[in-house]
Amino acid sequence: MEWNPQMRWKPDLIPALKRLEAFWQREIIDRPCISVRAPKIKGLNISPFRNDIDYHGDKEALKRYWTDPETIRQDREYKFSNTFFGGEALPALFQNYGPSGHCRYYGATPGFGQDTIWFSPIMDEVDPEQLTFHQEYVDRQLDIGRYLLQHAGDKYFVAMPDNCGAIDALNHLCGAQNLLMSMMEDPDAVLEAIHIINQGWKKAGDRFYALSRENCNGSIHAWMDLWAPGQLLQMQCDTSVMLSPEMFKTFAMPELEEQISAQDYAVYHFDGIEQRRHLDCLLSLKGLRAIQWSHVAGQPSPSHFIDTFRQMQAAGKGIIVMAQPEDVPVLLDQLSAKGLYIHCETENEEQAQAILDYAQTHFHE
Repeated sequence: MEWNPQMRWKPDLIPALKRLEAFWQREIIDRPCISVRAPKIKGLNISPFRNDIDYHGDKEALKRYWTDPETIRQDREYKFSNTFFGGEALPALFQNYGPSGHCRYYGATPGFGQDTIWFSPIMDEVDPEQLTFHQEYVDRQLDIGRYLLQHAGDKYFVAMPDNCGAIDALNHLCGAQNLLMSMMEDPDAVLEAIHIINQGWKKAGDRFYALSRENCNGSIHAWMDLWAPGQLLQMQCDTSVMLSPEMFKTFAMPELEEQISAQDYAVYHFDGIEQRRHLDCLLSLKGLRAIQWSHVAGQPSPSHFIDTFRQMQAAGKGIIVMAQPEDVPVLLDQLSAKGLYIHCETENEEQAQAILDYAQTHFHE
């Protein structure tokens, strides 16, 4: 890897990127990949998903928080400057336009919340003829990305936006109940709509990738702390928690197969244990490089699903596990370090360093 960037808040960037490159090859340099973040100020919120400023009663200020590039830059730089980026954790600025935010390109109306963006449906049923791609919404976001890149310097990378999931985008566009009814009553219309949204997803993804790839010599997914030396576009189907295995095969598999063919490093966001019933389908996807496991509130921690992770590894998939610090020893002891990437957050830098020290010697192939 000849690329040799320097990062103000990530002095050990080069070895981190080398480990991430090895992760894709299911190889190990000196230890498995592990991302450990910690606030430098006790109790400081360093999450890209939580907003400490109360904007209730000031809709314009709330809108600026989500759409004004200078406001976004200042917020992220403050958090980055006060974050310890341990292991493979990266100062990567998350372009957050809402989960499955590419529904905006097809007319969904955004609602700006304190910690997320919501979308109002525009259809009573899935109707492909109503799906018109609005390039101007992509261009507005590209303008934000361009501004952030101009001010990045040696401070941060600019990551790809959270455009993921054609079915999830349809869920935003017509509502869950209407989507499920359309799947039952007019499956061909749903499949056509999925294909249309995938085309827009790919078109926008190519533009964002062309804009930011020189900044990071590839692609970065911010909240996964994931770098790839090529195009990386997250995949997901959170709606699948409401789908039977047969419905997943009918609707989600064509979406995923089309998306895998459009990128170099395909990762699927596995959101909650309900998706385990679809695991055999996911593992059959030859081009799927890795599966990311999120710990959903109220569900058992990742250390309770070792057998599931072993099944993923046996199928040749990398695994990216969002875990609590106390789960790290169990994961390192029970899983192969090849293709393993663990994420956690600690209360302070000393705790983060202790986890990194432990991971340096407690792993196996």
